[in-house]
Amino acid sequence: MLRSYLGALRELPAPPRLFLLFTAVNVFSWQCIAGQALVLFARAVEMPPAWVGLLLSFLPISMVLVVFAVPLVAWLGPKKLLLSTWLARNFLAMTVFLLPWAMERWGQAAGWQVLLFATLAFSLVRAVGVGGWYPWLHELVPRPLLGSYFAVETAMSQVIAILLALGMARILSSGAGLGRFFWIYAAGIGAGLASVILIARIPGGAMPLAAGGPAEVRPLKLRQALADRDYRRFFLFSMLGVASLMWLNAASVMYLRDVLLYSEARIMLLLAAGGIGVACTVRFWGRAADRFGSVPAMIQLLGAHALFAFSWLALLPASSCSGLLSLPIIVCTTIFNAAFTMVSARGMLCRVGEEGRVAYTSLWILGVSAANGLPPILAGLLIDFFGLAGFRLCFLLAGGLGLAATACMFSLPPEEGKPPLHELHHLIRPGQPLRSLGRVFWITLGFWEKEGRGGGRRG
Repeated sequence: MLRSYLGALRELPAPPRLFLLFTAVNVFSWQCIAGQALVLFARAVEMPPAWVGLLLSFLPISMVLVVFAVPLVAWLGPKKLLLSTWLARNFLAMTVFLLPWAMERWGQAAGWQVLLFATLAFSLVRAVGVGGWYPWLHELVPRPLLGSYFAVETAMSQVIAILLALGMARILSSGAGLGRFFWIYAAGIGAGLASVILIARIPGGAMPLAAGGPAEVRPLKLRQALADRDYRRFFLFSMLGVASLMWLNAASVMYLRDVLLYSEARIMLLLAAGGIGVACTVRFWGRAADRFGSVPAMIQLLGAHALFAFSWLALLPASSCSGLLSLPIIVCTTIFNAAFTMVSARGMLCRVGEEGRVAYTSLWILGVSAANGLPPILAGLLIDFFGLAGFRLCFLLAGGLGLAATACMFSLPPEEGKPPLHELHHLIRPGQPLRSLGRVFWITLGFWEKEGRGGGRRG
C-alpha cells in the first residue's frame, strides 16, 4: 500500500508535492480547530444540539462569501489571498481561549457564544481565502494526474486524521476538564501558522493586476458557469449527494455520544478506524475514476453510502449488537464519504477549462457549502424537537437523498474519452443492487485491478 502511494507521489511534479505538504499541515490544523472534536467540545460545555447544529453549519454556510472572493482571486491571485486570510483566521480563532473567563463572568451561555464566535470568525475569513484553492490546484496539477493527486491527498489526510484521533483519544481520556480541549485547539493554531509559511513557498498562484482593480477582473461570472448545461447538471446532482453525506455526518457523532453513550475516547478510536479504512482503500477509487471516469464511481459510492446510512437504524441503544455493528458501519460509511468527496472533486476539475477556472471552481465551493451547511442546522432542530426519532429521521434522509442523487446521475454524460455507463454493466447493475454493492467492495479492496491484470472481466 505504501509503495503504491509513493509511486503515485513520484509521478507528481514538485509544485503539487509542495501543495500536498501544505495540505497536510492544514488538515492537522483544521481537525484540531473544526473537526469532530469540536462537537465533543461543544457538548462538554453542555451546548444544546440545536446550537451544535448551528456551530457545525458555520464552516460550510460561511462559504457563500466565495461569491465575493471571485474578483479578489482574479485580482490578487490565489497565493496572496490564501496567505493573508490563512494568517488572519488563526489569530481570530485564538478568541476561544476567552471561553473559561466568559463562563465564569456571565454564565454557561456566554461560553457557548464565545465558541460560536471563534468558529464563525475562523470560518468567515477562511471562506474568503478558500476561493483561491482550486484555481491554484488547477494550475499546478496536470489533468491526467488528478485522480492520483486526490487519492494521495485523501489518504494523507486520513493518516493525519487517524494519528490525531488516537492522540485526541489519549488526551480526552486523561481527565474531565476543558483544558484537554484547549490543548487540542492550541495545536491546531500552531499548525495553522506553520501552513502560512508553506503557502509562501509554493510556486505559481499569481495573476496579473488589472488597471481597474477587482471590479474589472471577471473573466467568467458565476451565472455564466451555471449556464453551462453539462456542468450545471453534474454540479446539482453532486450537491444532492454531498447533502446526503452531511445528513449522516451531522447526526452520527452526537448519536454515538448521546444515544449509544459511547465515551469521547471510544468515539475518537472509531473515527480513527474509519480513517484507516479510507487510507487503505481510497487509492483504488482514485484509479477507478481515472480509468472509467468520475460519474460511474460516484454512482457506486453514493448508492453504497445510502444503504449504509439506513444501517445506522440498526444501532439501537442498550443493544449488545450495536457494539459489534458500530465498527463496520462507521468504517464503511467513512470510506464511502471520503471517496465520494474525492471523486466528485476530480470530476469537477475535469470539466473546468483554463479560461473559467475561477468561476467554475468558486461555484463548486459555493454549492458544497450550501449542501454541507443546511443539513446540520436542520438535523440539530430535528434532534432537539424529536429526540431519538429525530436521529432516525436524519439517517432516513441521508439514505433517501443518496438514492435520489444516484438515480439522477445515470443521466450524466461520461467524461471525454471515458466509456458510457451502458458499457459498464460489469460494475453497475441498477436491477441487482446487492451485486452492485459487491462490486463496490470489489473496487474498495483493490481486487478489480488484479482482475484487470488477469486478462478479463467477469460479469
